[in-house]
Parts: sequence; structure tokens; C-alpha cells
Amino acid sequence: MNRSSSRLVKGLSAITVAGALSASIFVASTAAAQYAPPPPEFIATAEPVYYGGHPAYWYNNHWFYRDGGNWRNYEREPPELYQHRINRGPARVVYGRRR
Repeated sequence: MNRSSSRLVKGLSAITVAGALSASIFVASTAAAQYAPPPPEFIATAEPVYYGGHPAYWYNNHWFYRDGGNWRNYEREPPELYQHRINRGPARVVYGRRR
């Protein structure tokens, strides 16, 4: 192997390692972008908004809904849910004394 092909192999190896690192960072940041669903205590006291044939809940600045046994959230807030949130606001029943 001559000198220029040796440099090429080293350069390609460095690019491959950098690509693998950036791919792992992407996966980590994608996983971090997932939001925690509302807890059962919240669902028990929040009034759902029906959208797309299922109840949706406004929780921690995101709309959540059940999809089978899993919770999902909308990547972008649907215009209808936005209008509901702005005009009416999510209702929530509070049991017990307010502090």
C-alpha cells in the first residue's frame, strides 16, 4: 500500500467513526424528544377533548391520546385542538382543598 492510499484509508476510517458517533447522538436526541404521558391521576381529573375519534388530553404543553395500549402525542398541534385550547382551555376537576 502506498502512502496516498494509506492516508485515504485513515481518512475513511475517521469519517466512519465520526458518522457512527453522530448517528448515536441522533438516536439519543430522538429518544429524548419523547414526552412522558400523563399519569393516571391526571387522566382521572382532566376533561378530555375528543379529536380523531379518541379522547385527547393537554398535558405538559402537549396533546396526548391513547393508541391501543400506548400513549402517543401529536408532533404538531392540530388546528382544532389549538383552537379549543386557546378559546376554552382544558378543564380539570380538583378534589380536596386548594392550597
